[in-house]
Amino acid sequence: MRSSAEGSIVSGAGADGEDFARGPLVGPAPTLSPFPELWTVTRAELRRTVRSARALLLLLIFGTFTLLAGLVIGAITQGIEQQMDPTQAIQARSGLLALLVGGNEEALRALSGLPLLVPLVFRLTLVFLPLYVALLGFDQLSSEVGSRSVRYLVVRSRRASIVLGKFAAQALALAALVAVVVGGLFVAAAFKAEIQEPLGYAATALRFWTAGMSLALAYLALTTLASAITSSPAGSLFTNLGVLLGFWALYLVGARGEAQRQFTGSSSWTEPLKWLSPSAYSSGLLGPPSATLVSMAAYACFAAVFLAAAWAAFRVRDV
Repeated sequence: MRSSAEGSIVSGAGADGEDFARGPLVGPAPTLSPFPELWTVTRAELRRTVRSARALLLLLIFGTFTLLAGLVIGAITQGIEQQMDPTQAIQARSGLLALLVGGNEEALRALSGLPLLVPLVFRLTLVFLPLYVALLGFDQLSSEVGSRSVRYLVVRSRRASIVLGKFAAQALALAALVAVVVGGLFVAAAFKAEIQEPLGYAATALRFWTAGMSLALAYLALTTLASAITSSPAGSLFTNLGVLLGFWALYLVGARGEAQRQFTGSSSWTEPLKWLSPSAYSSGLLGPPSATLVSMAAYACFAAVFLAAAWAAFRVRDV
């Protein structure tokens, strides 16, 4: 006959813990309050991420790609400008920037004070940043689920703390990676052009880092979701990449409908589909402050939805 203590463990956790009776796993209540527990998980995951060779390898790949893109774009733009007179060079520069910001006059004025290399390379890195995010954190949950080592964690920690702690650790590592790449881009551009206002230039670098991180965190939350619903690192990586391709395809279909409306004047039902993809909001990150805030808010919404779905999926998993 079971004791009353055993019955209380099976029926659910205490007031401070998660009700394990509602999920497939039963056990005692977590031993820490939520915030120290979250910090403990974050610290352990961050230590694991920093010690991993993958983070350093991705930093080298991301930095090398940005460097090569900067050299190629710099050589092309310098060659074009040398073949033009100053007036034509200014018009060509304005035309390139207009393509990045959709012809927004306020954004053109804000970017005109930067070396042309900065917005062009930064816009290119935003295209490939989701891929680097996927490679950095695809196994944050699935590796421990596949090896069953997560069992020893879920009996001591809330599942919400596990999901958020691993996400936070990956976010800190990603923030450092993006800071190194964006900072290196601005420093390299400063050697190629004379900077009139160093403080304003540094503030713009901080703004670009913040904008890039808003996009990166949304895709990191998607990576957390993919890792929460799969049982192996390979499965989570392929799931993540498949969803990324789906979002890119959705954006291209919507952009095609938008281009059709602009050239023919007839609207298409596919045009609104692009707003369901995070890629649709990346151009606003280079726009005026109002457009940047809208894009960052959109990415915050994507991140919240993906994280909530990851927690809901992980909460009911039988680990």
